[in-house]
This record gives sequence, structure tokens and C-alpha cells, in this order.
Amino acid sequence: MKKVTAGFAGAALVIGSMSMAATTAQAYDTEAFAYAASHFLSEKDLPTAFASKGGMNINVSTTSGKTFVCTSPSPDGPDVTLAKPVRNSIAFYQPIKKSLSLSIAVNEYRSNTAAEKAFAQLTKDIKKCDGDATGSWTDDSGTVYPYENVVTSGKIPAVTVTGVASIFTNENSNNLAVQGQPAYLNDNMNIYTLVNNAIIVTEGSTGSALNFTAKQKKALEKVAFDMVSTWVD
Repeated sequence: MKKVTAGFAGAALVIGSMSMAATTAQAYDTEAFAYAASHFLSEKDLPTAFASKGGMNINVSTTSGKTFVCTSPSPDGPDVTLAKPVRNSIAFYQPIKKSLSLSIAVNEYRSNTAAEKAFAQLTKDIKKCDGDATGSWTDDSGTVYPYENVVTSGKIPAVTVTGVASIFTNENSNNLAVQGQPAYLNDNMNIYTLVNNAIIVTEGSTGSALNFTAKQKKALEKVAFDMVSTWVD
């Protein structure tokens, strides 16, 4: 059996390969949902910073397109996307801290090779996300809505699987309130991790003007790390 070695903050973990690796092309079915439902992190597995209660929601579906990652801040910059998988499973958690949200998505491809290709392309393209995008858009009534999004990206060596480091985007959004429309303030971080035939996306958001603290970022990295062994166990 192929082994997957994952490292987090100097630690090492050896786990078996995913039992569904050879059949990921199948459409959504009860078996796929059962696997997902038993292989996401449970609420009790989450680090303190993302402590959750009240249940978690899991959706499993075949996918019809690519996954949006970001819009390049360069003039007329293209959207950066993740290649289309054959199936997407996503879990939504309800952190006790109302200012935080957490979700984990598993994008499964037809083979390990297909996932590796998709991850390599994203690793190359994700650099296009970096920068400060400011501008505005106008609705049908002529109201102008200014926005500012600052994005950084990079690698996370603390979450490494078979020598491949996870990558991330960190987006700060600062859109002011306009004519009764509420402001949209948020610090969002996505961690992309390659494991076997899947790319796991661990996403956290503050939902406010507050940035993630260093402790919260480390906690999100731990969620990404723990999810690797949980998914392929």
C-alpha cells in the first residue's frame, strides 16, 4: 500500500492511502456520502481556536466547473481557478466564536496524476492573486460601491504531504457601507493541500475587520494537517 507522509511543525505522520482512490470517478451516491461523512474532522477534533458546536453540514456532489480561487489585481487580470474535479465534498462548521467561520472542501480527481497536475498548475497560477485591488462597481440605480481587496499567497511548509508543501491565499476585504448597504469587512484564508487524488481546501474567515491572529492561523494550519490523516484513514 502506498504511504503518505505528512509533516506539521516538525512532526511526522505516516498514513495509508485512500481506499476510494481507484473509484473516485463515480457520480454522487450514498457510498460517497457515507465515506465523506465519516472522514471529515468532527467537531471534537477541531483546535480550540475553532471550537465548534451545534452540528456540522456536509454536502457531496459531482462538479460542473472549475473552482474560483481569486481575481488577479492586475488591470483586466484573469480569474485564477482550480481545475475541475470529478467530485466535491464540503463540510461547514459552526465555531463558537461568532466572528469566525470554517469549512473544509475535498476536491477529488480521476487519479493521483490528475490531482498532481491540477495542484502544480495552481501553485504556478496562485502568484497572480497577489496585490492590492481597488476599484468600484455601479448598480442599476447608479449607486457606486468602492472596494479594496489585498491578497497575499505562498507556501505552508508546516503542512507538507509527500514532500509537497501546501499553498495558501490570504485576502483582506474592506468594502465600506454605502447608502444603507452594510460594509463587507473580512479576513479570509484558504489552504490548499495535495493528498493522493484529492486537493483539500481548508478555509477560515473572520467576517470582520479583524485580521487572523498568529494563533488562529496556526490553528487553521493544524486543521489542514489533521484533515489529511482523517480523509485517507
